[in-house]
Amino acid sequence: MAENTTTVAIAGGSGFIGRAIARRLSRMAEYRVRVLSRSPSQARVRLASIRADFVRADVTDPSLLEAAVRGAAVIVNAAQFDGYPVENPRLGLTFERIDHLGCTALVEAAKAAGARHFIYLSGVGADETSSHPAFRAKGRAEAAIRQSGLNYTIFRPSVVVGQGDRVVSMLTKALRFAPAMVLPGSGRQQLQPVWVEDVAACVALALTASARVRAQTFEVGGPERMTLDELLNLIMNITGYRRPIIHAPESLMRLAGAIGEKLPRPLLSRDAVSFLMLDSICDTKPLVEALGIKLTPAREALAYLATKP
Repeated sequence: MAENTTTVAIAGGSGFIGRAIARRLSRMAEYRVRVLSRSPSQARVRLASIRADFVRADVTDPSLLEAAVRGAAVIVNAAQFDGYPVENPRLGLTFERIDHLGCTALVEAAKAAGARHFIYLSGVGADETSSHPAFRAKGRAEAAIRQSGLNYTIFRPSVVVGQGDRVVSMLTKALRFAPAMVLPGSGRQQLQPVWVEDVAACVALALTASARVRAQTFEVGGPERMTLDELLNLIMNITGYRRPIIHAPESLMRLAGAIGEKLPRPLLSRDAVSFLMLDSICDTKPLVEALGIKLTPAREALAYLATKP
């Protein structure tokens, strides 16, 4: 490793957002990427084309973290609760355990390693006083970072989209096989879809603009706001899959959630319904001013959908 190379350890580096960050930084000669994953062998397959080290780590197992981040000057926490928005407390799959306590453990490991920059991928709406477990856990994680004494940058993305995402992939799959599309609520929930490559670019830019992003929290969204209905119509226009849209009343969705959360492996819950009903919009002006990034329109970000499977 060259003497002037900075090691960046990415927790959740094999996940959807983490992979984009790892790919972006691996193309920059001044950084050496270290992907932290519960399964380094699987991560290596997912990221076979990049120059990186792959290390076993799990944010829910603090005993692994200190060694995993040793020697890293920058820690990026892109680890996310991968069951969102449906928790399964019986299996320990909760936002609190992964997003809050996992992030806190990583912060402690970063301090022990003497890291000089901690970057956290949080989410729009993060608030430690929120009644919703996802926003509360991320808000608590942010508080732990701010109180740590570390130099930090927090990014709060809106709905992150791109090849391999969850939201658009789920909608596209449903469009292919369902005779109609059922959306929760009125369909007027506002979103600000942001391309995953733009999120990765924000992280890369933060590393070179440390003075402007030190101890800062930025909301990250695309350049346009749209409703859930408008996002679905955009996907239908790009893919050519046209389906009628049916709006399920919130009361019916909550009833389904109450039933669903009692199942051994819940596919829906009342908290998940609340999550789906909320707006996810943000103010990107501070981000653009600090980093000079040009955010990608949703149609351009989703252009890959035009190639049908």
